[in-house]
Amino acid sequence: MGLDASTTTIGLSVLKYDDGYLSLDHVEYYKPPKEGNIFERLNAVREFIISKIDELQPTDIAIEDIIQYMPKSTAATIIALARLNLTVCMAIYNKTGSPPTLLDVNKIRRAIKLEKLQPKKEQIPDVVCAHLGISFPYVYKKQGKNKGKFAPESYDMADSIAVALCYYKLFVEGKE
Repeated sequence: MGLDASTTTIGLSVLKYDDGYLSLDHVEYYKPPKEGNIFERLNAVREFIISKIDELQPTDIAIEDIIQYMPKSTAATIIALARLNLTVCMAIYNKTGSPPTLLDVNKIRRAIKLEKLQPKKEQIPDVVCAHLGISFPYVYKKQGKNKGKFAPESYDMADSIAVALCYYKLFVEGKE
């Protein structure tokens, strides 16, 4: 299972490896609640993660680690992201008895790159599709002036697939 967790959207995916074939078994996104106090919101995230582990039964779980320095972010943003990320990690640990594998965004992009340069965020859907031989299941905006364009949740789902793919390449294939 690969996770890309942020305060606005959590991307979640599961890759399946069977008989030498790697495939996308599941992908979705979850919108953490914005209403309620911090504990109610974090508890909802914790319950979501636990329910997905129960439903999908992953054997291994990896999550994109938070970047420790974000030049355009405020302390409040970084703290909120760290709280959410830690809540997701603790839910995984409490449910499975094992911590998730934390993967740095640069390690992820190095592991999945198709060319010399690491892919940019907007290239991740195409890169994971090239690795898996699939068409990306984009989410589209349903209203407003951008109706019909890719919704940002698509990129969170793609990032979660990239996390799972990186985990596979590093720990199953043994390549970096």
